[in-house]
Amino acid sequence: MPELPEVETIKKQLENQILSSEIVGILVNDERCFVAGKKDIVGEVVKEIRRVGKYLFVGFESGRGLQIHLKMTGRVVIEQNNKNMEYGEAKHTRVVVTLRDGRRIFYWDTRMFGYIKVLENVEEAHDDLKEKLGPEPWDIAGIEFMRRLKKTTRAIKEVILDQNILTGVGNIYANDGLWLAEINPKRMSKSLGLREVKKLRASLCQVLERGLLTGGASDNSYVDANGEKGSYQNEFLTYRRTGQACRKCGEPIKRIVVSGRGTWICEVCQK
Repeated sequence: MPELPEVETIKKQLENQILSSEIVGILVNDERCFVAGKKDIVGEVVKEIRRVGKYLFVGFESGRGLQIHLKMTGRVVIEQNNKNMEYGEAKHTRVVVTLRDGRRIFYWDTRMFGYIKVLENVEEAHDDLKEKLGPEPWDIAGIEFMRRLKKTTRAIKEVILDQNILTGVGNIYANDGLWLAEINPKRMSKSLGLREVKKLRASLCQVLERGLLTGGASDNSYVDANGEKGSYQNEFLTYRRTGQACRKCGEPIKRIVVSGRGTWICEVCQK
């Protein structure tokens, strides 16, 4: 699933390429991926692109807009300079948006868990979602983070994946952040002390920032809005490194399951 770095990468590319663009056509190949509200967006002009956690918001000058959630396998790809044209005929292209200058924006999704939702009031929807979700790792103080963790006996990995507690972190960056902080993902959340909590917060920020710098992780289906792969998958710290040497101590990385999620751990470094 695209996480904060992947979605932020797409957001910035959309900002650079489609602001002030007018929508002149919409083709919906599968209604399950294009939902809610008044569906006619022809004539709308793109005013802004924003992100909340793993969600994208496309605001129109009219005050309406779109909410996009890529879920597991969604892609938003822009046709440009005869590039990415293959998405126009691709089996899994669910929605095609045509702009005044002739470019098309494709929403592609194999598993169709993701969606584009038409919003009558994009500002209200943006603010409502931001209120419901937790803060991003950069936006929470260590003491407040610890207060949230002390409220639950769940495993720390499960808690940092809970978007109501901390938003934007998914399985990739949770695994790598916990390894960097030298914290066992199975540990009870409330058992962490303030020093450990601060180290975890800093570690999560570090791996997310690295994800942003590398354009995200393309270990599965993710590509950016230009149709290009990111490169964070080339420097995973523990994620999907089963049997490979720990980058700190050299012991083999093991795969375990925590709260139903594949989890990678160095049993020497992560106590």
